Amino acid sequence: MKLKAGEESNNPEMTGEPESRNQIGLPQGLFGFPEMRSMDLLYDKEELPFMWLREEKPDGLAFIVLEPGGIIPNYSVEVADGDVEVLGITGPEDTLILNIVTLPPDQSGKIFLNLVGPIIVNRTTLVAKQCIINNHEEFSARHVLNIGGDEGL
Repeated sequence: MKLKAGEESNNPEMTGEPESRNQIGLPQGLFGFPEMRSMDLLYDKEELPFMWLREEKPDGLAFIVLEPGGIIPNYSVEVADGDVEVLGITGPEDTLILNIVTLPPDQSGKIFLNLVGPIIVNRTTLVAKQCIINNHEEFSARHVLNIGGDEGL
């Protein structure tokens, strides 16, 4: 299934009333963290497009994530049929694409996005899976967003 991140999809609200917290189920965990089966997706509308994907326990791991719609031109992901089945998605309207952000301490003014291994969330069931996209050769696992210069967000 091909999913395109567009400006209209740059909205983390998934079900019901707009909330700042949604519990995301990750039946297979995240790459490198298979034990992380449930996390909170937290956001503040003033901080969008940046959000937090955080373990539910105190002092747990947290990742900064970004919904790439309207930020990464021509970003579309091809999700394997097996992943589509696990997630129970039927089309782009069912999904939220999240990319993990890295902030390197030695390169202030730059952030990196993993465009190859996005977290795909079913907006209705809140089941998610980190996937290696079928069209991974078109994108980088360390896509640079330069926020320190004229090419910022």
